[in-house]
Amino acid sequence: MRKDCIENIRRIDGVIFDCDGVLIDIRDSYDKSIFKSVVYILERMTGRKVSEEWISKEIIHLFRKAGGFNNDWDTVYGILMFILSSLPKEARRCLEKIMKKNEKEESPFKRLMLINEAVKEKSELHILNRKFFLESVRNLKEFTNLLDPTGRESIDKNLMNLYGSDKDFRRFYALLKRFLHGADDVEKSIIAKVFEEFFCGATLFIENYRSKPEFNKGPGLIENEKLIVQPKTLDALVSILGKRNLGIASGSRCKIAEYVLGNLIDKFNPKAIIFLEDVEKAERECLWKENLRKPHPFSLLKAAEGLENSNFTLYVGDSMEDALMASEAVKLGRNILFAGVYRYTGFEKELTQSFLDYGCDLIIPTVNELPIVLEKLRGEKY
Repeated sequence: MRKDCIENIRRIDGVIFDCDGVLIDIRDSYDKSIFKSVVYILERMTGRKVSEEWISKEIIHLFRKAGGFNNDWDTVYGILMFILSSLPKEARRCLEKIMKKNEKEESPFKRLMLINEAVKEKSELHILNRKFFLESVRNLKEFTNLLDPTGRESIDKNLMNLYGSDKDFRRFYALLKRFLHGADDVEKSIIAKVFEEFFCGATLFIENYRSKPEFNKGPGLIENEKLIVQPKTLDALVSILGKRNLGIASGSRCKIAEYVLGNLIDKFNPKAIIFLEDVEKAERECLWKENLRKPHPFSLLKAAEGLENSNFTLYVGDSMEDALMASEAVKLGRNILFAGVYRYTGFEKELTQSFLDYGCDLIIPTVNELPIVLEKLRGEKY
């Protein structure tokens, strides 16, 4: 706890939580969906065998550390664009010809399957062996140091800085973006559709997107998720703060979060719950077509508005992107404090140090320690 923030932490009268990694343990669901999606798409784009073990958890941590990768589709995009941009010229030309031939196919499933069939016998791609992929991943770790809170934009900008002097590369890169369709549309994007099918599983994918699954017709990795927050934690916070002063500001989708939270969602003020659907709706209504996703403070400020007479609001997150979002809210004059949690991230020591270096107001292992902190502060004078 920062000494100069103790008095303000004592005055906290509302708490808003991020969801993934804070209320729900996602290490065996979202993270594995990143591995699985990258490998699945790479294998079908190159005709080569790729191991999930080559894409380490450290890679995901480094992307999230950059502060612009709350959406895991963007992490998949970054890994794929870097590795495929690293292809030798001969392999790149070969892949470009195949993509050009099939880019007008609107179905993400058919588009990927057409390229998968076409690359199988291409000798130009035989150079893509284990050594190539491992070297690409090593270079990717260095590349993540260049990324920033603009997320996907910083990927494009820095890859152009590396390779963009070659006009052939620029043409290839533009085509690759169109082919994978990195934008947030499951009906058009190979990345989004592959990721969501592996994550959701067939049943939840149909329920959430009203679309038939084609890449995965079995269960999803969401089944591996577990609750972090304990019911008694939320009960204790309600006792301290009041029933209407707990909220959620998450980049997750509502039905996906509710799938794991179950009845615990009822312990939050419904007026202070903001999920990705709410952000997307606001983006559609925005005249300036502004990106309102983290680290933009929109979801946090919107959730805070729904709290009941909260003057000092604590936001609890598990990433630097969450810390940046809280800081952006403070710049707009809001009394927002930030608590970083680290236990369920997979990189406890590194994330804790990042929180310390950034000067976060409070750092705790999990949300379950929060009532203890607030009760003790309210009972002592400093």
